[in-house]
Amino acid sequence: MYYTLAALRKKFHITFLTAASEADKVEIKNALLEMCDDAIVLPSLYTRSFFDRVFIKIAGLLSSLVTGLKFSNYLYGEVEFSASRLDKVLAEKQYDALLFEYWHAHKASRHLRNPGVISVLDMHDILWKSFARQLEFKQMPGWLKRWRIHKYRSREEAAWNDFDVLIAINQDEYEYTRQRLMNRVKLMLAPMGTDISAWSFCWAPEQTPRRVAYYGGLRNVANQNDAMICFREIMPAIWKVYPETEFWIVGSNPPQFIKDLEHKNRVHVTGYLEKPQEVLKTMSLLLCPWSGIFGFRSRVVEVMALGVPIVASMDAVHGMGLKIGNGILVGEKLSDLVQLSLGLLGNPAELERQSSLARKQIETSYSYESTYGKFADEFYDLVSARMS
Repeated sequence: MYYTLAALRKKFHITFLTAASEADKVEIKNALLEMCDDAIVLPSLYTRSFFDRVFIKIAGLLSSLVTGLKFSNYLYGEVEFSASRLDKVLAEKQYDALLFEYWHAHKASRHLRNPGVISVLDMHDILWKSFARQLEFKQMPGWLKRWRIHKYRSREEAAWNDFDVLIAINQDEYEYTRQRLMNRVKLMLAPMGTDISAWSFCWAPEQTPRRVAYYGGLRNVANQNDAMICFREIMPAIWKVYPETEFWIVGSNPPQFIKDLEHKNRVHVTGYLEKPQEVLKTMSLLLCPWSGIFGFRSRVVEVMALGVPIVASMDAVHGMGLKIGNGILVGEKLSDLVQLSLGLLGNPAELERQSSLARKQIETSYSYESTYGKFADEFYDLVSARMS
């Protein structure tokens, strides 16, 4: 979101609207004003008092039982950013476009739409697909999982019609949405890039011992599972050939069972790092055994920008438009990832070649200018055409 705001601010006056607890309102508003022209920080209704929290939590859980949606859908769509609340806040404001993060507040979008204002949804992901992946790790009957996924999917896809424009972040997501909507809503494709000056080419792999990494936010259960797949399924095969190799799990909020892996020889768990680049640049390669074909793995782009070669699953790059073999090698099965990793670790010249190709690919296709900058230009033209 930071890069999107930075690009749009060059062409638009940006007002950011969010909600926060009374204790955090001033700090959050000051932080937002560094990125935006104006900031509206509503007092959070959920954190207003103990009784509000309990009442909203109960109401949200009851809503989840009926709708199959998540608590966050209720909290943001029906409470914090309800149609009536946003209508009051924005009544005196002049604006040309409304940009929504996620589809949760689609009722507010439907209510606020008018011929002079474009309502836009930045999808980030097809969320029912992400929800289905989360449910894989939940202990519940299969029929209940299928019911919840069906309900979530049907409501999300119906909600898309409450916006004038949808922004997809990968090609397959774009095509899926286009087929569902049959041109009823305008679609834009805006892949996620990175500021290559912040992620400069600096690959300097440790040699004694060599390092292999997993990188991802570890509050996410799916990422926890991927990190454990690396540890249990891929690293043992690497250790048989290169027993001195260290395995680094880089990411914030690791749960205790992942922290406990540090008791194993050759395993390091970093937790939150203000500058993960400093650790990631020391890796010989990075493993990404992602499953699930929608969304966009922005961390893949960041790591490739540093020049760190990646060995990934096919799902990890699905729809992203990356050129396979140019800094990122892809396999269908875990055994493929093992063989690709061993091949690179055993061939320093190829590893170095892949490092250069990784950086070159990001510079060409995933820099800030070629992603967010390009999107901002296209979006400005869209709004201007609507106003003329």
